[in-house]
Amino acid sequence: MKRLVRELLGEDLANYLELLRAKLAFAEELYGVKMNYVPLIPEGEVVILDRRDGLIKWLKSKEPLNEHELRKLSKRIKRNLESGYVEMLLAMNMSCINGPGE
Repeated sequence: MKRLVRELLGEDLANYLELLRAKLAFAEELYGVKMNYVPLIPEGEVVILDRRDGLIKWLKSKEPLNEHELRKLSKRIKRNLESGYVEMLLAMNMSCINGPGE
């Protein structure tokens, strides 16, 4: 499945998904708040990146997207990643967490 993600999104965006997983792990270490999911498509049927296994899943069922679903949604995921929309959602969540010493 990860090979298909690299094929559909490209090497740079696939690497960026790994970076997002690392950011979530860092936030957990720094702030003590567990964030297991990053919304990749937050409207309609929500699609997430699961930090624990790196798979792209449906939020509702926690089931990984199958190949057909991933191919169908890859353009929307790619657009949300390239535009900075996913990063903005993550940053908005981080601002709700008090930093060390606050």
